[in-house]
Amino acid sequence: MEEYPTRFKDITQVIDFAIKREQEAQELYLTYSKSTNRAGFIQLLISMVEMEKEHEKKLLGLKEEGRLNEIYSSGSIQDLKISDYLVEVDFSPDMEYGDFLILVIKKERGSEKLYRHLESLTTDQEVKQIFQIMAEEEKKHKIWAQDRYDLEILKEN
Repeated sequence: MEEYPTRFKDITQVIDFAIKREQEAQELYLTYSKSTNRAGFIQLLISMVEMEKEHEKKLLGLKEEGRLNEIYSSGSIQDLKISDYLVEVDFSPDMEYGDFLILVIKKERGSEKLYRHLESLTTDQEVKQIFQIMAEEEKKHKIWAQDRYDLEILKEN
C-alpha cells in the first residue's frame, strides 16, 4: 500500500493530497469496470468515475483560487492523522462483486471521514462548505454500495 504523508506544511499540500485520493478512486473504479462483463455494473462504475472527477474539479477550483494560504493559519495543519482515513483493501480484477462492494464501502467511508476532518480544520465558511459537500458526496457513494450489498449480496444468501 502506498505511503501517505501525515504532516503537511500548508493547505496546498492538503488539497493536493485530496486531489490524489480522488484520482486514485477514479483509477480503481475504471480498472474494475474494465474487468467485468456486467453491463449494469460497468455503467455504475463509470458513473462513479465521473462523480470522482467532479470532486477532483472542485478541489482544483479551490486550489486555483489562489487564496489557500489565507484560509488556514500555518500552525493549524500539523498532524492530519491521515492513517485514520486510509483503507487497506486489496483490489483484484477477479474479485467477487460482494468483495468489491465492501472495498467501495470502506474507501468511501474513509474519504468521507477525511473530508469531515478537513472541514473541521478551517474557519473559512466557503471552504467548510466545499469539504461538507465533498463528505456528503462520499457518503452517498458509501450508501449506494451498502444498498447494493444489502439488496444483491445479503438477499442472495
